[in-house]
Amino acid sequence: MSKWKILTLSAKWDRIRVPIYEASAKGRKVPIIKTLLTNACPYQCMYCAFRRGRKIERRTWDVNELANVTLTLWRKGVIRGIFLSSGVLKDPETTVEKQIEVAEELRRRGFTGYIHLRLMPGTPKDLIWRAAVIADRIGVNLETVSKNYFSEIAPDKGDFKVDILKRMGWISRAYRIVKRQRERLRQRIGYLSAGIDTQIMVGVVNETDLEHLRVTFKLYRDMGLKRVYYSPFEPIPETPFENKQPCPIARVLRLYQASYLIRDYGFTLKDIESVVNDDGMLPLDRDPKRIYAERNKDLYPINLNEAEYRELLKIPGIGLTLAKKIVEIRNEKGKVGIVDLRKIFGRKTLHAVLKYVEI
Repeated sequence: MSKWKILTLSAKWDRIRVPIYEASAKGRKVPIIKTLLTNACPYQCMYCAFRRGRKIERRTWDVNELANVTLTLWRKGVIRGIFLSSGVLKDPETTVEKQIEVAEELRRRGFTGYIHLRLMPGTPKDLIWRAAVIADRIGVNLETVSKNYFSEIAPDKGDFKVDILKRMGWISRAYRIVKRQRERLRQRIGYLSAGIDTQIMVGVVNETDLEHLRVTFKLYRDMGLKRVYYSPFEPIPETPFENKQPCPIARVLRLYQASYLIRDYGFTLKDIESVVNDDGMLPLDRDPKRIYAERNKDLYPINLNEAEYRELLKIPGIGLTLAKKIVEIRNEKGKVGIVDLRKIFGRKTLHAVLKYVEI
């Protein structure tokens, strides 16, 4: 099997769909390469397709080779960027150094497309800063929600607090600083123009949705992440976890919906805690926002002509765009009426929304 096929197909285990992936960016779909620098790895993570000792073909990109492939596809208009993750070559420093060399070679040769680097646990601070300047987005995988869980699934991958959380803190600080530099220098490429992110596996251990959402809340509110990705656990043959049950996709969907309530809709941690069941799990059969309304009936109905923007966002059926539209109509006309609502929602959607509002 070719190096290209091995390393791009392997990358799907970092939530990659290959070889060209339609990434979401500010409401647009952007075609990018998603590949690993290498699928070699010295660690023995219990769930991982690349764990040491597993019998697979190991391949590694040469820096110039990957840069050439990326530039060729970019110049032909096939792609607009690259997501580069990796196994671990010799150590985290060596691996990230090579990732950055790929990014720097691309920029040196005129590449103005999107560069997203997934850094390694234990990445040195100086390499984080280099990556922050050259790339549009960086992040390190959190993998799970606590130190104990991390030790269970990745026993030799490092210390959760030092190699993961501390590095995420460095990445967060770098983002705040280079963001100001980017604005001052009016840079359009690099300088973390697309922010920072992480990835967390779901269902690999017995963690609850509430544990995920408490961590997600801190990542969005305290560290300023732009995106938290949830990766549903998939059992891999010839790994210690091969007989574990896969994570239901519906669980990941509900986690994403709840996380957007935190990131975009101003929901507090207390709000989120009211949505989960006694076992700390989100119901799979209903939207979290609708559950919130059902369990906080004293807050409804909400008056569409008196509510603040953040209150409008608590109404099931009203998203960011519609909430802004309602505010615009109020500013223009003084109030929003039933005719306006019919135009905004349509009759079917309006019927569902009316049970939560008054005008």
